[in-house]
Amino acid sequence: MQIGYSDYLRGDDHGSEALTMRRQIAYVWHLEIRNLENPCQPSRKTDHCVELARGLEMEAEGELEPDASSIIHLVHSLGSQKFETRGQINVRSLKSGSVSIQQDSSYDWKDYKEAAEANEFYHLEALVKYNGIERTFLTSTKACLLFESQLSDIITIYVDLLGNIFGVSVGIPHSQHCLGTVPEFEPNFNTTVLISHMEHGPVPDVAMFIQKVEQEKVAKQSGDTKDNRSFIAKYWMYIVPLVLVFMMSGASNPDQPAR
Repeated sequence: MQIGYSDYLRGDDHGSEALTMRRQIAYVWHLEIRNLENPCQPSRKTDHCVELARGLEMEAEGELEPDASSIIHLVHSLGSQKFETRGQINVRSLKSGSVSIQQDSSYDWKDYKEAAEANEFYHLEALVKYNGIERTFLTSTKACLLFESQLSDIITIYVDLLGNIFGVSVGIPHSQHCLGTVPEFEPNFNTTVLISHMEHGPVPDVAMFIQKVEQEKVAKQSGDTKDNRSFIAKYWMYIVPLVLVFMMSGASNPDQPAR
Protein backbone atom coordinates (compact mmCIF):
# COMPACT_ATOMS: atom_id res chain seq x y z
CA MET A 1 0.00 0.00 0.00
CA GLN A 2 1.33 3.40 -0.96
CA ILE A 3 1.41 6.03 1.78
CA GLY A 4 0.75 9.61 0.71
CA TYR A 5 2.40 12.80 1.89
CA SER A 6 -0.33 13.74 4.33
CA ASP A 7 -0.30 10.24 5.85
CA TYR A 8 3.08 10.99 7.45
CA LEU A 9 1.71 14.17 8.99
CA ARG A 10 -1.01 12.29 10.84
CA GLY A 11 -0.97 9.84 13.73
CA ASP A 12 -2.22 9.27 17.22
CA ASP A 13 1.19 10.01 18.72
CA HIS A 14 1.76 13.67 19.45
CA GLY A 15 5.30 13.43 20.82
CA SER A 16 7.85 15.99 19.67
CA GLU A 17 10.17 13.29 18.32
CA ALA A 18 7.50 11.72 16.13
CA LEU A 19 6.35 15.14 14.90
CA THR A 20 9.93 16.16 14.10
CA MET A 21 10.45 12.96 12.12
CA ARG A 22 7.28 13.49 10.12
CA ARG A 23 8.29 17.05 9.31
CA GLN A 24 11.73 15.88 8.18
CA ILE A 25 10.07 13.48 5.77
CA ALA A 26 7.77 16.27 4.61
CA TYR A 27 10.80 18.47 3.97
CA VAL A 28 12.55 15.80 1.89
CA TRP A 29 9.43 15.15 -0.18
CA HIS A 30 9.05 18.90 -0.69
CA LEU A 31 12.62 19.06 -2.03
CA GLU A 32 11.96 16.10 -4.34
CA ILE A 33 8.91 17.78 -5.83
CA ARG A 34 10.81 21.03 -6.35
CA ASN A 35 13.54 19.15 -8.21
CA LEU A 36 11.01 17.65 -10.63
CA GLU A 37 10.26 19.43 -13.88
CA ASN A 38 6.86 21.03 -13.23
CA PRO A 39 5.29 17.85 -11.79
CA CYS A 40 1.93 19.48 -11.06
CA GLN A 41 1.15 21.52 -14.14
CA PRO A 42 -2.56 22.15 -14.72
CA SER A 43 -2.47 19.79 -17.69
CA ARG A 44 -0.72 17.05 -15.69
CA LYS A 45 -2.53 17.10 -12.34
CA THR A 46 -2.54 13.68 -10.72
CA ASP A 47 -3.78 12.19 -7.47
CA HIS A 48 -0.23 12.43 -6.15
CA CYS A 49 -0.15 16.19 -6.79
CA VAL A 50 -3.51 16.67 -5.12
CA GLU A 51 -2.36 14.61 -2.12
CA LEU A 52 0.89 16.58 -1.93
CA ALA A 53 -0.88 19.95 -2.06
CA ARG A 54 -3.32 18.82 0.59
CA GLY A 55 -0.50 17.61 2.83
CA LEU A 56 1.41 20.89 2.46
CA GLU A 57 -1.73 22.82 3.36
CA MET A 58 -2.30 20.63 6.44
CA GLU A 59 1.31 21.11 7.54
CA ALA A 60 1.09 24.88 7.07
CA GLU A 61 -2.06 25.08 9.16
CA GLY A 62 -0.53 22.80 11.82
CA GLU A 63 -3.69 20.77 12.29
CA LEU A 64 -5.34 17.62 10.98
CA GLU A 65 -8.91 16.74 10.13
CA PRO A 66 -11.32 16.90 13.10
CA ASP A 67 -12.66 13.74 14.69
CA ALA A 68 -16.20 13.67 13.27
CA SER A 69 -19.10 11.47 14.31
CA SER A 70 -20.72 8.91 12.04
CA ILE A 71 -23.98 7.01 11.69
CA ILE A 72 -24.05 3.46 10.31
CA HIS A 73 -27.44 2.03 9.33
CA LEU A 74 -27.62 -1.78 9.40
CA VAL A 75 -29.86 -4.07 7.34
CA HIS A 76 -29.52 -7.86 7.18
CA SER A 77 -30.88 -10.97 5.51
CA LEU A 78 -30.74 -14.75 5.83
CA GLY A 79 -29.88 -16.60 2.64
CA SER A 80 -31.94 -15.27 -0.27
CA GLN A 81 -34.54 -13.52 1.88
CA LYS A 82 -35.08 -9.79 1.46
CA PHE A 83 -33.12 -7.37 3.61
CA GLU A 84 -34.74 -6.26 6.85
CA THR A 85 -33.80 -3.39 9.15
CA ARG A 86 -31.46 -4.46 11.95
CA GLY A 87 -30.64 -1.11 13.60
CA GLN A 88 -27.90 1.50 13.59
CA ILE A 89 -24.52 2.26 15.12
CA ASN A 90 -23.83 5.77 16.38
CA VAL A 91 -20.11 6.50 16.34
CA ARG A 92 -19.45 9.46 18.60
CA SER A 93 -15.67 9.41 18.15
CA LEU A 94 -13.52 7.28 15.85
CA LYS A 95 -10.37 8.17 17.79
CA SER A 96 -11.62 7.14 21.21
CA GLY A 97 -13.84 4.32 19.93
CA SER A 98 -16.96 5.71 21.60
CA VAL A 99 -19.98 4.01 19.99
CA SER A 100 -23.54 2.99 20.79
CA ILE A 101 -25.79 0.54 18.98
CA GLN A 102 -29.55 0.08 18.77
CA GLN A 103 -30.80 -3.02 16.99
CA ASP A 104 -33.58 -5.57 16.63
CA SER A 105 -33.32 -9.06 15.18
CA SER A 106 -36.43 -8.79 12.90
CA TYR A 107 -36.12 -12.60 12.44
CA ASP A 108 -37.28 -15.28 14.87
CA TRP A 109 -35.40 -18.31 16.21
CA LYS A 110 -36.92 -20.59 13.58
CA ASP A 111 -35.60 -18.44 10.70
CA TYR A 112 -32.03 -18.70 11.97
CA LYS A 113 -32.40 -22.45 12.56
CA GLU A 114 -33.66 -23.09 9.02
CA ALA A 115 -30.90 -20.97 7.48
CA ALA A 116 -28.28 -22.81 9.54
CA GLU A 117 -29.60 -26.24 8.52
CA ALA A 118 -29.63 -25.17 4.86
CA ASN A 119 -25.99 -24.03 5.15
CA GLU A 120 -26.91 -20.53 4.01
CA PHE A 121 -25.16 -17.25 4.71
CA TYR A 122 -26.09 -14.36 6.92
CA HIS A 123 -25.65 -11.03 5.09
CA LEU A 124 -25.13 -7.66 6.74
CA GLU A 125 -25.25 -4.39 4.79
CA ALA A 126 -23.89 -1.23 6.39
CA LEU A 127 -24.75 2.24 5.07
CA VAL A 128 -22.11 4.63 6.43
CA LYS A 129 -22.82 8.35 6.64
CA TYR A 130 -19.61 10.20 7.42
CA ASN A 131 -18.36 13.71 6.58
CA GLY A 132 -21.28 14.25 4.21
CA ILE A 133 -20.47 11.07 2.26
CA GLU A 134 -22.54 7.89 2.08
CA ARG A 135 -20.91 4.51 1.39
CA THR A 136 -22.36 1.01 1.51
CA PHE A 137 -20.48 -2.12 2.62
CA LEU A 138 -21.70 -5.71 2.38
CA THR A 139 -20.30 -8.45 4.62
CA SER A 140 -21.34 -12.06 5.24
CA THR A 141 -20.78 -15.00 7.55
CA LYS A 142 -22.21 -18.50 7.81
CA ALA A 143 -25.71 -18.54 9.28
CA CYS A 144 -24.88 -21.66 11.32
CA LEU A 145 -22.02 -19.85 13.07
CA LEU A 146 -24.28 -16.98 14.03
CA PHE A 147 -27.02 -19.38 15.10
CA GLU A 148 -24.72 -21.47 17.31
CA SER A 149 -23.28 -18.33 18.92
CA GLN A 150 -26.86 -17.39 19.85
CA LEU A 151 -26.55 -14.16 17.84
CA SER A 152 -23.29 -13.04 19.45
CA ASP A 153 -21.28 -11.25 16.77
CA ILE A 154 -18.52 -8.68 16.28
CA ILE A 155 -18.89 -5.73 13.91
CA THR A 156 -15.54 -4.16 13.01
CA ILE A 157 -15.27 -0.65 11.55
CA TYR A 158 -12.05 -0.01 9.60
CA VAL A 159 -10.58 3.51 9.54
CA ASP A 160 -7.74 4.69 7.28
CA LEU A 161 -4.90 7.08 8.11
CA LEU A 162 -6.96 10.10 7.06
CA GLY A 163 -9.75 9.19 9.47
CA ASN A 164 -12.18 7.89 6.83
CA ILE A 165 -14.21 4.70 7.21
CA PHE A 166 -13.23 2.32 4.40
CA GLY A 167 -14.76 -0.97 5.52
CA VAL A 168 -17.21 -2.78 7.80
CA SER A 169 -17.15 -6.51 8.56
CA VAL A 170 -19.09 -8.97 10.70
CA GLY A 171 -17.55 -11.95 12.49
CA ILE A 172 -18.35 -14.56 15.11
CA PRO A 173 -16.12 -14.72 18.22
CA HIS A 174 -14.23 -17.96 18.96
CA SER A 175 -16.05 -19.98 16.29
CA GLN A 176 -15.00 -21.14 12.85
CA HIS A 177 -16.85 -24.44 12.40
CA CYS A 178 -20.50 -25.38 12.82
CA LEU A 179 -20.78 -28.08 15.48
CA GLY A 180 -24.44 -29.04 15.84
CA THR A 181 -27.82 -28.14 17.24
CA VAL A 182 -28.48 -25.35 19.71
CA PRO A 183 -31.31 -25.12 22.26
CA GLU A 184 -33.97 -22.53 21.60
CA PHE A 185 -33.06 -18.99 22.66
CA GLU A 186 -34.37 -15.46 22.42
CA PRO A 187 -33.25 -14.00 19.04
CA ASN A 188 -31.62 -10.89 20.48
CA PHE A 189 -28.25 -9.74 19.20
CA ASN A 190 -25.29 -9.47 21.55
CA THR A 191 -22.99 -7.31 19.46
CA THR A 192 -19.50 -5.99 20.11
CA VAL A 193 -18.43 -3.01 17.97
CA LEU A 194 -14.70 -2.58 17.35
CA ILE A 195 -12.88 0.23 15.55
CA SER A 196 -9.69 -0.82 13.75
CA HIS A 197 -7.28 1.99 12.83
CA MET A 198 -4.73 1.62 10.05
CA GLU A 199 -1.22 1.92 11.51
CA HIS A 200 1.83 3.73 10.20
CA GLY A 201 4.62 1.62 8.76
CA PRO A 202 8.27 2.04 9.79
CA VAL A 203 9.46 5.62 9.27
CA PRO A 204 12.85 5.96 7.51
CA ASP A 205 15.68 7.75 9.30
CA VAL A 206 15.75 10.68 6.90
CA ALA A 207 18.09 12.84 8.98
CA MET A 208 20.78 10.13 9.07
CA PHE A 209 20.43 9.51 5.33
CA ILE A 210 20.82 13.21 4.49
CA GLN A 211 23.86 13.45 6.76
CA LYS A 212 25.47 10.44 5.08
CA VAL A 213 24.86 11.85 1.59
CA GLU A 214 26.36 15.19 2.58
CA GLN A 215 29.45 13.51 4.05
CA GLU A 216 29.99 11.44 0.90
CA LYS A 217 29.58 14.54 -1.24
CA VAL A 218 32.15 16.51 0.78
CA ALA A 219 34.60 13.58 0.76
CA LYS A 220 34.29 13.20 -3.01
CA GLN A 221 34.92 16.90 -3.60
CA SER A 222 37.99 16.94 -1.36
CA GLY A 223 39.41 13.74 -2.87
CA ASP A 224 39.65 11.96 0.48
CA THR A 225 37.67 8.96 -0.62
CA LYS A 226 39.43 5.61 -0.26
CA ASP A 227 38.46 2.37 -1.89
CA ASN A 228 38.51 -0.21 0.90
CA ARG A 229 37.15 -3.04 -1.19
CA SER A 230 38.99 -6.35 -1.42
CA PHE A 231 41.12 -7.33 -4.44
CA ILE A 232 38.39 -9.58 -5.88
CA ALA A 233 35.70 -6.94 -5.37
CA LYS A 234 37.81 -4.40 -7.26
CA TYR A 235 38.89 -6.55 -10.23
CA TRP A 236 36.22 -9.25 -10.56
CA MET A 237 35.25 -7.98 -14.02
CA TYR A 238 38.76 -8.89 -15.24
CA ILE A 239 39.17 -12.12 -13.28
CA VAL A 240 35.94 -13.76 -14.43
CA PRO A 241 36.65 -13.50 -18.22
CA LEU A 242 40.17 -14.92 -17.73
CA VAL A 243 38.81 -17.89 -15.79
CA LEU A 244 36.21 -18.55 -18.49
CA VAL A 245 38.86 -18.38 -21.24
CA PHE A 246 41.07 -20.90 -19.43
CA MET A 247 38.12 -23.24 -18.87
CA MET A 248 37.03 -23.09 -22.51
CA SER A 249 40.55 -23.60 -23.83
CA GLY A 250 41.02 -26.60 -21.54
CA ALA A 251 37.78 -28.16 -22.75
CA SER A 252 38.65 -27.69 -26.44
CA ASN A 253 42.20 -29.18 -26.10
CA PRO A 254 41.99 -32.27 -23.88
CA ASP A 255 45.22 -34.10 -22.98
CA GLN A 256 46.33 -36.86 -25.35
CA PRO A 257 46.05 -40.37 -23.87
CA ALA A 258 49.34 -41.82 -22.72
CA ARG A 259 50.85 -44.69 -24.83
